[in-house]
Amino acid sequence: MKYVASLALAMLFASPSLLALDLEKEAKLKDAETEIQSSFSDDVTAMMNELGDVENVRMLPIKDVMLIQIKGKQPMFISSNGRFLIDGEIKDLWSMTPVKTVEQAEESWLLHLDSFANGTLMNELAVIPFGNPAIEKQGRVFVSPTVAESQEFLANLDPSKVNLDLIIMPHDKGSITPSMKAWCGYSTTDSLQVLMTGDTENVGQRECTEADLKKVMTPMLMATYLDISKVPYFVRIDGKRYAGLPKDPVKWLKNEPKPDAQTVIDKSSDTPTIASVPKEVVETALDEEMAKVMSEVTEQQ
Repeated sequence: MKYVASLALAMLFASPSLLALDLEKEAKLKDAETEIQSSFSDDVTAMMNELGDVENVRMLPIKDVMLIQIKGKQPMFISSNGRFLIDGEIKDLWSMTPVKTVEQAEESWLLHLDSFANGTLMNELAVIPFGNPAIEKQGRVFVSPTVAESQEFLANLDPSKVNLDLIIMPHDKGSITPSMKAWCGYSTTDSLQVLMTGDTENVGQRECTEADLKKVMTPMLMATYLDISKVPYFVRIDGKRYAGLPKDPVKWLKNEPKPDAQTVIDKSSDTPTIASVPKEVVETALDEEMAKVMSEVTEQQ
């Protein structure tokens, strides 16, 4: 896994055009795709009727691919429009494990940064510890000094109520210099000032090196590989992810049990429940549209 991640990163550094990656633009493109996804319903329904007794369907963190469990048969991978069948093994390079079961499909949505690339990735990022060390580590948040939501999150956050790592991530070319200023702040206070305001004037600075530049650029260059489409981007210790700013960030980080949590599979019913990806795993407009499509399929079966 370390080799795969290193190779991917090396390829990205060797491609200057990728430095123009704009996550906000990418997010808008994903929103536009929801209009196309709405046409999936009829095709998927027809495909389901041909397959037989469908027990489970799980969307995968691959564009337009889902795992389908047919009663009495091995799981299969099919494109969301019902056109393409993937015959063979799919391996998750995040964990270097095959995806063969419903449980493994659900696990593939999780991002475990501590063990990613054999536990080496976190050392390659620009990380600033933030909050109350008396609280058990709750998660990591990718932040950019020039994104309003990112600034708002940090400015309104009570550090006594959280314990997380801030990972500095320039979201476009214009944020690279402010991100470097934030990472190379003379003190944590200087760094936080830049991250909260985007203002780099009168901020104490230490000398930056090429190694510092690499740490700041790594998350930007690996954004697509890490499935980061928007900042701030939350990754909880349990692997759950959230693109954007949760309604209540502190509550989301605490991960308190929800009394009205839905059961993934209702085994008491003859009709299988096709579960969508929980919003707290990773939330985007595209995910919400696909969840709607999957619900329609279930109702029509």
